[in-house]
Amino acid sequence: MKSEFTVGTRKSQLAMVQTKLVVEALQQHFPDVKFVIKKITTQGDRNLKDSLQKIGGKGVFVKEIEHQLEDQSIDFAVHSLKDVMPDLPNDLTIGCIPKRNSPFDCLITPKPIKAITDLPQGARIGTNSLRRQGQLLHQRPDLEIIPIRGNVETRIKKIASEHLDGVVLAEAGLNRLGVDLAGLYRLTLEGVILPATGQGAIAIECRKNDPDTLQLLSMIADEPTRQSVLVERSFLRRLGGSCNYPIGAYAYHDGNRIQFEGLVASADGKHLFAKHQAGQPDETLGTKVADLLISEGALDLIQ
Repeated sequence: MKSEFTVGTRKSQLAMVQTKLVVEALQQHFPDVKFVIKKITTQGDRNLKDSLQKIGGKGVFVKEIEHQLEDQSIDFAVHSLKDVMPDLPNDLTIGCIPKRNSPFDCLITPKPIKAITDLPQGARIGTNSLRRQGQLLHQRPDLEIIPIRGNVETRIKKIASEHLDGVVLAEAGLNRLGVDLAGLYRLTLEGVILPATGQGAIAIECRKNDPDTLQLLSMIADEPTRQSVLVERSFLRRLGGSCNYPIGAYAYHDGNRIQFEGLVASADGKHLFAKHQAGQPDETLGTKVADLLISEGALDLIQ
């Protein structure tokens, strides 16, 4: 095995924290190996003005890093799995998925609430996610959704600057960053909003023909997490969607079986298709649920 590996990552604070978590986990198994972190600016980082839907979806956070994998400028890359498209370039693979953090979203508010029903009529909620928007409006059509982008702390600051009644964020990002929410309140949206495919999980991408890196990464892989997100990603792939579509997916282990729920919503919240099934931990479960939703006309909401 090589004695030095170059790790590619975005420059954002969350991306750096996640990359350092991966490196620290690897160094517990390989204390003599050197890891060099290479910060890469992506299109999604350069263009903070336009919506993700306009500039190409969440794949804009990954493509330029994948190019550096393909030209061997880096050995592996650390991504938020929910940013990674369901189909990868032919020469690349997800070499490892460590244990998942919380897959759920949460609502950060300036006033304490116990449920989204406690939000005032016409409350202004910040999110740039069509998935979150569609599910929130399905339950509370009176809400005003305010598109916001930026890193976690920037979006939290917009509660004050944009006079918002709350912003929706991924719990995993808050957990990993250890964000100080002094003066604000956090409400988990578990059971309220279905998360994005792979939310809360880290994907470590590498070249298929790189046995040293694959061997290295295998030491921190978590099989239950891999099986769960495989189901979620097969659901997204079968729908022909990408990470920026109003598609929710969540799979988790229940004994020897996987419980899975998949959802497609319209951005305005007026239409929502959801299905839950249990089955064996393989991708056919996600494909089966997707086919059920397709048969009901769910594709009309994302085409």
